[in-house]
Amino acid sequence: MMSENYVVDWQVADACKPVASFIAVSMQGRKAGLYRIKQVMQEGVLLFHGAISFPVGTRLEIEVSHGIVPGVRPSGRVVANDQRGVSLAW
Repeated sequence: MMSENYVVDWQVADACKPVASFIAVSMQGRKAGLYRIKQVMQEGVLLFHGAISFPVGTRLEIEVSHGIVPGVRPSGRVVANDQRGVSLAW
């Protein structure tokens, strides 16, 4: 009888996906950290969750920290913070 063992490393599987750009987020001039961009839309941007969970209504300043990301504006307001991520509207 033949036996096969498989080791699944989900981090390795995710390594094949293209790396998203990062933005630096600030609140009232104070740096809040780097957040990875999940999706850029005409009306705003969806970010992956980070160290700080921003409440809806929070005004954030944005600085693109790794390359140029078309469509990202210098500020936005949190309009949703749920399982999909943090949504900012321009």
